[in-house]
Amino acid sequence: MLTMTIIAILALVSSAVFSSVKSSAYNAKCVAGLSQLGIATQLYLNDHNNRYFPYAQNTEKGKIWYFGLESGDIRAEGERDLDATAGPLYPYIRSIGQIESCPCFNYRSVSWKPKFNGASWGYGYNWLLGGGPSGKNCIHSSAIDHPGSVVVFGDCAQVNTFQSPASPDNPMLEEFYIINEMYQTIHFRHHKRANFLFADGHVDSLPLEPGTDDNRIKGEILGRIAPAGSFKYLR
Repeated sequence: MLTMTIIAILALVSSAVFSSVKSSAYNAKCVAGLSQLGIATQLYLNDHNNRYFPYAQNTEKGKIWYFGLESGDIRAEGERDLDATAGPLYPYIRSIGQIESCPCFNYRSVSWKPKFNGASWGYGYNWLLGGGPSGKNCIHSSAIDHPGSVVVFGDCAQVNTFQSPASPDNPMLEEFYIINEMYQTIHFRHHKRANFLFADGHVDSLPLEPGTDDNRIKGEILGRIAPAGSFKYLR
């Protein structure tokens, strides 16, 4: 009986250690991916007069997000097509590959609700840099006084309760693309912290701003890194 108890304890300890090692490895991969996105962003800036890429643009072909082209065909959530090769950053990340999504975003979860036809982009963009929803008047890098404290990309997601199959009684988690002064779209998926690429190229993690959390989905923490209405970390 004692032997069985010891074996059970060792199994629990081994499982906890393995889970911790796996989580650390995923976090390291996320940090590395954001660092590579920082390089891609700098290459883009070098080629575009140091002005950031638009958050989104409406064109004859459809809507060009910073991560790809959504065709003009109207399709249901989860069925929308995305051409990643048409995104402004694609020429700079194609040789890197597979850095656009965080390994700690669980795409296999029953709570995941796809926006496009499959996974698209797991990081949100500081849309003040990209000209907001219109994509106009993108920020010039020289206008950022303290680049070491302004985020460019970060771990993001959204709780959806208003588009089927999600509902108020069945909240679902989806990718989300905006970091702004109001939305609770930061996804604290690394031991209650979220990773960010800053405008000076460094990557760091930040904690949840107290009182801004959205806990409608069990096991998922969403919220903000500054109080609602604050432009801290944004400009």
